[in-house]
Amino acid sequence: MMRHRCRSYLRPSQPQSHVASALTLLLIGALLSSPSLPASNTHGAGPLLALAQSASQFLGDAASQEAEALVKAWSEAYGLWGESVLPPSAISLPPGVPAAPHLEDCARVSAEREAAERRGAGGEEPSWTQGAPRRAEAAAAGAGAAAAAAAACSGQEHGEGVPQPPWIRGPDAANLPLTRVVQRDIWRHQFPLGDCTDKRLLIAKWPTPGGHGAGSQVHVMSAMLSLAMLNNRVLVEDPDSYLRARTADCEAAAVGHNSRWDCYFFPITSVECRRVAVQQLITNTLPECAGVRFEEAAASDAKFVCVGMANSMESSAASLWGDAYLNTTCTVEAEGRLMPLAPELRKVHWWRAQAVRFIMRWPSAHLCHVTNQERHRAFGTLSANHVARFLQTQSEALSALSHSISASPGTATAAANAGATPAGANGTAAATDWEARRRTAADRLVALAASFLSFHPDPYATPTATAASDHSASLSGDAAAAAAAAAGANGGEGGSGDNGNDAGWSMLVQEPYMPRPIVSLHVRGTDKFAEMGLSSLDSHIFHMTRLRPHALHLQHVWLNTETQANIDQVKELASWTFFYSSNARQQDGGGGLRQYERDQSVAVSFASVLIAAQCDLFVGSLGSNWSRLMNELRSTNGRLLAGFVAVNFGEW
Repeated sequence: MMRHRCRSYLRPSQPQSHVASALTLLLIGALLSSPSLPASNTHGAGPLLALAQSASQFLGDAASQEAEALVKAWSEAYGLWGESVLPPSAISLPPGVPAAPHLEDCARVSAEREAAERRGAGGEEPSWTQGAPRRAEAAAAGAGAAAAAAAACSGQEHGEGVPQPPWIRGPDAANLPLTRVVQRDIWRHQFPLGDCTDKRLLIAKWPTPGGHGAGSQVHVMSAMLSLAMLNNRVLVEDPDSYLRARTADCEAAAVGHNSRWDCYFFPITSVECRRVAVQQLITNTLPECAGVRFEEAAASDAKFVCVGMANSMESSAASLWGDAYLNTTCTVEAEGRLMPLAPELRKVHWWRAQAVRFIMRWPSAHLCHVTNQERHRAFGTLSANHVARFLQTQSEALSALSHSISASPGTATAAANAGATPAGANGTAAATDWEARRRTAADRLVALAASFLSFHPDPYATPTATAASDHSASLSGDAAAAAAAAAGANGGEGGSGDNGNDAGWSMLVQEPYMPRPIVSLHVRGTDKFAEMGLSSLDSHIFHMTRLRPHALHLQHVWLNTETQANIDQVKELASWTFFYSSNARQQDGGGGLRQYERDQSVAVSFASVLIAAQCDLFVGSLGSNWSRLMNELRSTNGRLLAGFVAVNFGEW
C-alpha cells in the first residue's frame, strides 16, 4: 500500500519560522489581554494603535538596521562573543527582541535531552520507548480534528508499542527500515537497568588519529557496537582514549571530559556501566588492549573484554532485526541512475547508519554552543532580515486592522462619534460589541499565525499540539485553542504526532532555521587521492546544478571542504550562495588530512557535519568517510527519500 506523502521534500525557501509564529501569537495575546473599553472612550482602537506604534517604533525606518541590531542582540544573549566554550545557563533577551530562529537554547535543550533518557525513580523506562497508540485508536478515544489530521498526515501505520525516540525525525517511510525500533533497542542495550555490575562489558579503545580520520573512527566504533550487541556485551569506551577530545576547550567544558567522546556528543552508555569499566581499568584486571582485536577475544568467557581494533565493515548485529536491511530503498544516485547495493553492502550501510545515529544522536552542550556559533556566522544576518521583515509586516497588519475596527460602525468609537447613547446604564451593549469585534480581529490574526505555522522552515520537524504551548502562553480561550490546533494540524511531517505524554521531549526534534532548500556539498581533496580518485569542484557543482530542475528555488549550499582553493573558487560563483564553517583551510600542497585535523577545531568540524545532515539535498564522494557520515545521518533523520548524489559511487 502506497503511503500518502503530505508534502514534497523539495520546497521553495520558507523564511518564516516557528519563532515568527510566536511573535504573531504574542501580538494576539496582547490584543486579547487589553481591557474592554467603556462606551465613552472616543479612541476605541487605542490598544491596537498603541500595539502597532510600539512595533513600528521597534522596527524603525529601515529593516536592515533592525536586522543588524538583532544580530548583535542575539550574539550577546546566546553568549556567542567571548571565550566561553559553554552556552549561557539562560537566554536573556532585551525587551522586544524575539528569540533567534536559527539558534538553540543549548543549556535548556541539553537538560531536556538528558531528562528524555533518564529512567524513573523505580527504574521505569522513558515513555518514548513504549510508543504511541495507533491513529485509529486515537480517533476512537475522541481525539480532536487537529490531532486526527496530524495522525493521518504522519504516514505511519505502526501500532501501539512502536517507540518514538526523540532524536529520530520524519515518518517511517523517510527513514531506513525499523529505525525507531532499532534506536530504542540499542538504547535499552546500552543503558540497562541497575548498576551494571551483572553485565558483560566490551571496553573499547578509540582508534588513534594517526591512522584514522574522525569519520573513520566513528565507523570503527559502530563496528565495536555491532560486536558488543551480537555477543551480549555493553559497549563502553575507554574513558581516556578519544584523543581528538584532548583539547583545552574540552577540558574547560567539563572536568573529566578530556579525551572522552562526550565532550562532543552524548555518552554511548550509562554512568553506571562506565563506572564499572573504569574500576576494571584502575585495578589493572584487564590486559593492555590497544592491539587486541575483538575476534581474538570473542571466544573468551571473561566478563570484561578490552578491545582496541575491529573491522570497520563489521555489521553482523543487523541480523538481530531479521532481514530488515534488505528492504532498504535505493536512494544513492550516480552517473544519472539509482545505484543498487549488493545485499552485504546493504547490511553494512543499514547497520552503520543505525549505529552512527545512536553514537551521534545528540550533541553535547559544548558542541551545541559551537554549532550555534557556526550557524550564527552563516545564517545570522539572513535570519535577522527575515525576522525584521516579519515584524514589519505584522506592524502594518495591526495598524490596518486597528483603523478598520475604529472606522467600522457599531463600535464604541463610532457610537460616540455619532452622538448615540449606548444601551444599558453603563454602556454594556457597546462594550460587548467592541469585545466581539476585538475577538474577530484576534481570530484573523490567529489564522495568520496558523499560516506561518504551516510554513515551518524545517520540513522534517515533528511539531505537535504541544508546540504552540510555549508561544501561546499569554493567550486564553478560543485563541489558545486555535493556536494549539494550528500547530497540531501542521504536525504531520514528523513521525510521532502528539502522543499525550512526555510533552517535553515531543519538542526535542525541532531544528533551527536555515534557508531552504539547501544542498549539502562535500568536496574531498588533499591526501585522499591515495585511496580514491578525486573529483574537482567543477565536477561537484555540475552534479549539484542537475538538481535545480527538481528544486527550482535551489540556491543555497552548505560546503564541507578542507581545501582553501575550493573556498576561493566558490566566492566567484554568483549563481549560488555558499555557506561554510569558520575552520581554516589548507593551501595547495598542504600536509594532508591528518595535518589539517591537527590544525583546525574538531568541534567545528562536527558542527559542520551536523548542519550538513540537516540539509535538503546531498552531493558528495562516498569514497570518503566524512561523506558517508552525512549519507548515514540523513538516512535516519527523515531525509532518506531526498537521496544522495555520489560523484564516485564505485569507490565506496
